[in-house]
Amino acid sequence: MRRTVIAVLAVLLVSGFCVLLLVTSGYLGPQKSTDNPYLRAGASDTGAVNLVSGIYLNYRLYDSLFELLIFSMAVLGVRFYLNADQSKKPRVARVAESPVVRIGADLLFGPIIMIGMYLIIFGHLSPGGGFSGGAVGGTGLLLCAAALGAEVVARRFHEQVIEQIEWGILLVILLFAVTPVFFGRLPLTDLLKPGRVGSLFSGGTIPIHNLLIGVKVFIGTWVIIYSFIRHRGEI
Repeated sequence: MRRTVIAVLAVLLVSGFCVLLLVTSGYLGPQKSTDNPYLRAGASDTGAVNLVSGIYLNYRLYDSLFELLIFSMAVLGVRFYLNADQSKKPRVARVAESPVVRIGADLLFGPIIMIGMYLIIFGHLSPGGGFSGGAVGGTGLLLCAAALGAEVVARRFHEQVIEQIEWGILLVILLFAVTPVFFGRLPLTDLLKPGRVGSLFSGGTIPIHNLLIGVKVFIGTWVIIYSFIRHRGEI
């Protein structure tokens, strides 16, 4: 009975969120003219209504690639440093499971993942993007780790597989950056047309980059969380 009530509440919560997005979202077209070239021509050049995404995944993609490399190095450093010497692992008593946390995880995990997916998929049309969406999804895994235990969540992920996926995504992103060279264009330029501004299938390769970055950040966030938990002891 309790699971049925939780399922119904979760469905209502997700449905209410979706209705809110449908009511509040929408492209209003170009606003007042300005002399700023990014604001004046950013949407038409990149196909992205969210000019922040248009700048850091099109005009300044070079900077974003280095930010992604820094994030990858941070994940790698946390993984190897915290797992280097298991003899220094502190002995910490596990906190007793709270039914409030467990029910909260049952209710919120689905909406958290959906919000993360929304931020990733619609990151070129509204505030969001791969970095923020992946981080939001990672907080959902942290909530599950607090409610169920990190080892229970970790068993759902094969460490070797997600490590290969994480570095494979980085390789694909770098390939996207250099592929234009084989078509006689400068590296880091967009091969896909911007599309109709305001539509879901616009933004050239920006939505693809958002998706790849979102998955990578999602995996990297979980790797960091699990490494800290495994070093400290179960929460």
